[in-house]
Amino acid sequence: MASGRLWCSALLVLVGYAFLLLQVAAQQCGQVQSRKQGLIFGGTVSMSGRWPWHVALFHQENAKNTHYKCGGTIINRDTVLTGQISPARLQVRAGVFDLSDILRNVQVVKVFDVIAPSGANAVDIVEDIAILKTATAFTYDNFVQPVCIRSVPQSIEQLVGEFGTVVGWGKTEEDSLSTILREAKLPVASAEACLNSDRALYSQVLTTKMYCAGNRNGTLSCNGDSGGGMFFQMDGYWFLRGITSFSSSNDQATLCDPYGYAGYTDVSKYLDWLRQHNVKFEDPLQDQKPATAPVVSFPLISNGLLHDWFRDQSMQPADSGQDSSDNGKPALIEPGRTTRLQLSVDPATRKLLQNNEVVLKVPLNGRSVESLFT
Repeated sequence: MASGRLWCSALLVLVGYAFLLLQVAAQQCGQVQSRKQGLIFGGTVSMSGRWPWHVALFHQENAKNTHYKCGGTIINRDTVLTGQISPARLQVRAGVFDLSDILRNVQVVKVFDVIAPSGANAVDIVEDIAILKTATAFTYDNFVQPVCIRSVPQSIEQLVGEFGTVVGWGKTEEDSLSTILREAKLPVASAEACLNSDRALYSQVLTTKMYCAGNRNGTLSCNGDSGGGMFFQMDGYWFLRGITSFSSSNDQATLCDPYGYAGYTDVSKYLDWLRQHNVKFEDPLQDQKPATAPVVSFPLISNGLLHDWFRDQSMQPADSGQDSSDNGKPALIEPGRTTRLQLSVDPATRKLLQNNEVVLKVPLNGRSVESLFT
């Protein structure tokens, strides 16, 4: 009998140990626990459990009625990252695949606090990011998991041309809200390409804390997708890099232009802000520092001339030996020496540059100016 009791005890220990291993595995960030295969094409229907960190945010109108607001991303057991949003009566639904099905695999929690950066302005799309703290913790399972976030900054320029995945329940090509979660793969675009596609829009809203992405082929983040994430997979882990913010609109100005670009808040620019608010996030690759590369937030010079965007802002080299009022001609930048740029801008533009730390100095280090743009 004694040996039987010992065997049972050992069995219980082994079962408990196995359960503990399963729990640990289930808590690892950026991992899809459901191994079923599904459709993985741009702009197609996703599958349940494929994006377990993506959540739906609802506004609780009354005891019976709610309506979908936008998406968000689970960072840890009681924290969701999204775009700017009204804090009134918010509800988070995790594990959702079909917005019309609130029972299957869905966890519903209330939001008790919304934290936005100082200076956030939804009208001007400034600091389009928010931390949501939930009243109760999520329970991690196959359908609810946290995403990873790189713990060290990485220049978005290193990702230009790389494809990330966006998911959401936004407007479809039929101009109706998709109740089924959809996904699309979009390449990161350079700031220059974004500005050139719609200068009137992007010169106003594109800052060094944002980036653009899009295929310009009819697939794009659209109305209703805002607040959701743009994810990149590295070494088997999924990382959140962007938060869907805005896009250009079509000719009727009622729907996004699927042949344009969408703008994303660059989460990498808010790491210190997240830490200041004690937001815990995981980076399983934290010992792997991103490769260093020169950062060009905006194109400054092309073939020795100031880029059009800066020329439009009345910028001239302060020590170039040229008269800044030289009939409006573009300023010539001579390779091989340091040129100081003097800005003459309106107060609103000056505030934009100050707030977003736009880098204007590019050391050539013996290279030709043209080499910066190849």
